[in-house]
Formats: sequence, structure tokens, C-alpha cells
Amino acid sequence: MKGFNTRSIHEGEEEKVKDAVTMPIFQTSNFLADDSKYASERSETFYTRVGNPTIGVLERKLASLFAGTGGVFFSSGMGAITTVFHSFLKHGDNIVVSKNVYGGTQSLLRELPDEGVEVRRFDQSDYGSITDLLDARTRIVYVESMVNPNLILTDIEAVKAGIYSSDALLVVDNTFLSPYNFRPLEFGADVDIQSLTKYINGHSDVVAGFAGFKNPETESKVRRKMVQFGTNGAPFDAFLVNRGVKTLGPRMEIHNRNALAIANYLKDRPEVLRISYPGLGRVPDCYGNCPGFGGVVYFEMRDRETAKRFMRSCSIFQEATSLAGVESLVTVPSLTSHASFKESELAEAGISPGGIRLSAGIEDIQDLIEDIKWAIKECVR
Repeated sequence: MKGFNTRSIHEGEEEKVKDAVTMPIFQTSNFLADDSKYASERSETFYTRVGNPTIGVLERKLASLFAGTGGVFFSSGMGAITTVFHSFLKHGDNIVVSKNVYGGTQSLLRELPDEGVEVRRFDQSDYGSITDLLDARTRIVYVESMVNPNLILTDIEAVKAGIYSSDALLVVDNTFLSPYNFRPLEFGADVDIQSLTKYINGHSDVVAGFAGFKNPETESKVRRKMVQFGTNGAPFDAFLVNRGVKTLGPRMEIHNRNALAIANYLKDRPEVLRISYPGLGRVPDCYGNCPGFGGVVYFEMRDRETAKRFMRSCSIFQEATSLAGVESLVTVPSLTSHASFKESELAEAGISPGGIRLSAGIEDIQDLIEDIKWAIKECVR
């Protein structure tokens, strides 16, 4: 198999359209039809909600980078999560999920009981408890490889061991690490979901999602549900993501390096009460060969007001709710991604009101450190 960077550029693009070096945008809703297309569930030249050549190239490329057999392109990361959940969950089923997941996913989970689906939660400090939560109606075990925002790493191998005797699918959101750093499908996951809005596109100009699959049967079921729900991504967005993913490897090297340098700087600052970045300590064995842990750094100041002053004293780090673009961003999660959490839920998830999430971009590291140094000085006056 060719290397990661080579595949990120060339995979899926072997067949050139009109000798174009780059796959063009097929900005069309319809294609001329024939009997063979009517019989196909995923023709790329029938109707764009079903398939599209620009989307098809991206799906094949990302499936290779995710170490999967195939994948489905969605209009957003939440579109991917919602479609995967509803592909396998029905009234009377249950889903086992980590207590620590993204706020948008939490909102979706809160509504599942209204559909007759029970949500069972486990604490990541006790993977053995997963087995006790499983029964014949468990369809999905859902975790994030790196939890947003406090960057706890989930031991995917331990989770898989906990469900070894179950038919439940292991679904992993790997957005915070990207396939460059970690590939859950290589460690027992059945589905790898990622928000392409983040590292894979990397330029803060697309909202999109993707699910990669270990086996074709799982992919086929999700693809049918995607067509039914209309959660497909658009050709123009697929074109932009395909352009962005070609530089994923080099960008991730800088994200990884910048975040580690920032974490090392912050851990020695007396104003910082706590810092979380996996590159600073021991990690589960399945992450032992990761080239890095992404560009996000989480740390805590004394209270929410101090955190807000820090955020608004930065000049290079811009206040915004997303992450993983080439530009550096900063947010206070208790005000944004986890604003729907009660104080008790924040405490249970290990998120402080004074918690700050930095997303280190690919700017020069000395400029980022100076920006942080100035913001700390301003916020503690």
C-alpha cells in the first residue's frame, strides 16, 4: 500500500475526467439515466442525492485513509452521527455511550428515549463496566477517541474487549485526532465518524461529515438511510474537502508540533490550574504509534470570567466555536459546545467553568506563544 500522503493526493483519482489533473466539480442534480442505473443503489451518475462522481472520488480517498472498505459523505458531522444511529437503532433497542461526548451528540442522545431507545452510559475510568450494560438489544457502543474538550483518550482496544461477545457495533468519533494520527478501524471499531469541517478539510470553509466502515454490509445500510434522510453532502463541498485533504499530512505535523509546544509552555505557568494534552503523558497502548495528538489544548483558569478575559485578550487566537483549521482559535466550552450542560453535567464530564480550549493552527509557534503569554498577563491583572 502506498503511503498516507501519496494516497491523500492520488487515491480515487486514477480515472481522469477529460484529462483533468484534478477531479472537477460535477455541479448537477441529474444525469442521463438507463436501466442499469435504475437498478443500482449507489450509481454516481443517476441522481446526486444517491451518488455523484465528485463525491465518489472523495469517498474512495477517505475510505483508504481511514483504513476502511468504504465510506459515506454527509452534509455535516452531526448528519453522519444521526444517520448512523438511525440506521441501527429502533424502538426497544439501547445504545451504550461514554459519559463524555460532544455537546451536539449529547443533544441527540437526549431525544432518543422519546423514540423508544434507551441510552446507557459508562465512565471511561471503568471500561469493565461496559460489559454489564450490554444485552441482546444493544445495537451500538459509541465513544470518541479523544473527548471534546478535555482530551481524554478512549482506550479503543479496551472498549472492544468489553463488547467482544456482543453483536453491537463499535462506533468511534475520531474527529479530534484525524486519520493521520489515529485510525480506529485498525483497532476494532466498526464505524469511524469524523467531522470533515475540522482537520480533514482544514480551511474553515466547509461543513461536512464522513463515516468510514470496516465492512460493506454496514456501509450499505447507512448509505440507504442517507438517501432516505437526504443527509448527503454536496458536490462543491466534496470538491473543497478533496482539495483540503491533500495537505492533511503536512498540516497535521505542524498542528501536532505547535500544540505540544503550547502545552509544554502552559504546564509551567502558575496561573494555569490544570492542563490536558495527551502528548504530555502516558497514553493507552493503541495510541503508542501516533505521530501526534492534534492541535487542541485544554487548560483551566480560576473561573469563567478569567477564562473570558484570556480569550478576548488574544490577537492571533480568534474567538470562535470550531477548531482544527489553519488559523488558531480559542473558545470557552462552557459557553459554546457545552452550553447546554447543567453545572452538575459539566462537573461529571470534567469540564471547568474556567476551562479554555485552544486550537493551534499552523502559524509560527513563537507568535502563538507570545500571544498566549500576553493574554495570560492581561487576564490576571
